[in-house]
Amino acid sequence: MKLERTPEFERAWELIDGETPFVFITGRAGTGKSTLLRQYCLASQRSVPVLAPTGVAALNVGGETIHRFFGFAPGITVKDAKRKGANSEDKLYRKLNLIIIDEISMVRADLLDCMDAFLRAARKDQRPFGGVRIVAIGDLYQLPPVVATLEQESFARLYATPYFFSAQAAQELLDAGQVAFFELQKVFRQDDANFIKILNGIRDQSISAAELEELNRRIKHGALPEDTIVLTPTNRAADALNDRRLVSLLPKAKRFEGHASGDFGERDMPTDLVLKLKRGARVMCTVNDPAGAYVNGSLGWVKGYEDEGVLVELDDGPTVRIDEYTWNMFRSKFDIFSGRLDQEKIGSFTQIPLRLAWAITIHKSQGKTFDDVVIDLDRGAFAAGQVYVALSRCRSLEGLRLTKPVTLNQIMLDKAIVEFLSEMRGESMQPRNLFAFKPQSGLPVVETIKQTEIEYVDEGE
Repeated sequence: MKLERTPEFERAWELIDGETPFVFITGRAGTGKSTLLRQYCLASQRSVPVLAPTGVAALNVGGETIHRFFGFAPGITVKDAKRKGANSEDKLYRKLNLIIIDEISMVRADLLDCMDAFLRAARKDQRPFGGVRIVAIGDLYQLPPVVATLEQESFARLYATPYFFSAQAAQELLDAGQVAFFELQKVFRQDDANFIKILNGIRDQSISAAELEELNRRIKHGALPEDTIVLTPTNRAADALNDRRLVSLLPKAKRFEGHASGDFGERDMPTDLVLKLKRGARVMCTVNDPAGAYVNGSLGWVKGYEDEGVLVELDDGPTVRIDEYTWNMFRSKFDIFSGRLDQEKIGSFTQIPLRLAWAITIHKSQGKTFDDVVIDLDRGAFAAGQVYVALSRCRSLEGLRLTKPVTLNQIMLDKAIVEFLSEMRGESMQPRNLFAFKPQSGLPVVETIKQTEIEYVDEGE
């Protein structure tokens, strides 16, 4: 997706480079949030840590996870983070001016407070985040933070909502009027005004009966087309379809053994450590080709093998050979000689950059764009934002196919998000302490209120 240098793009850039202590940049799916971030990092002369809540999200923007950057272990609490910051002798944290956080919708309030406590202690500065400016990018209407079932009651005693804006540090900045808000408006992914209107109705739960009826006309019964990717809520459903389709192919599977080194965990891998492919397998590329032949999300068919590479006939291009690719995991560090923040490689993963793609989870589809999509909600959506993320991956209504109707009870919306965004837009002055945290079902179970580094867990994983 090519992002035009529109006036709103320039305004967002100015805010990133400005002086406001906390900047929140949001926008609907397809408005170029990730592209804006990538272009800023490429063009900026400043060395800025780019953090994300999960390993996969961090790889997508060439950054690192919040946990890795701060050295937070699973089970970190605000008290632990403060102690860890006070004991830190790393000049990196004292030299920081700005941190960018992508996919802010999935960052829990307590994790943001852990960042705040660490930085205040490490920098011996009692301003929020120790005086470090924060730029948060993401769409609150998309996938939410994970709050486990058994910790919901304890969490609700500490925070009004699980979202980043309920963190004590965020509340302090909001009360002081030190938060800048900017909303990208231009949609690049879709150009059909009617489809955009339907997506907006799904996004904010304002869809009319007529619009929902029009959406549900996209229900197509019968066998799923093999050349159209299926998006489904759970890993179980996606894996089952991929395995079934792969087994149905006659050739023997060829195994590609990946290799990881250093600090690169399996949960961070953008494809399988052991990848099994056959001729005729439906696959999706998981990197951008430097030569431009394919991008992350391009679909195609395995046609054969050449040397150590895989020959893939792309849907929208020629047959290309895709060779091994190495993803690197980085950590920010302070260079005492240059006085700059540099990126130090701490791990790598080498594998053929393909994954089976008859089906993928809605979570793994976030940030990608497809011309044709089948949405199979299986047993139904189990988290706010899932239906919106799934539908908004498709460029057009004509390219969309449903296996079952979308119902109103699947279009979940947390009113706390509406109230917060209304306040940011100046549309409402609802007191922030009236936000109601409504626990979600189907979330992974842990036993305490401790913050953990969790890849967004699909139900049934």
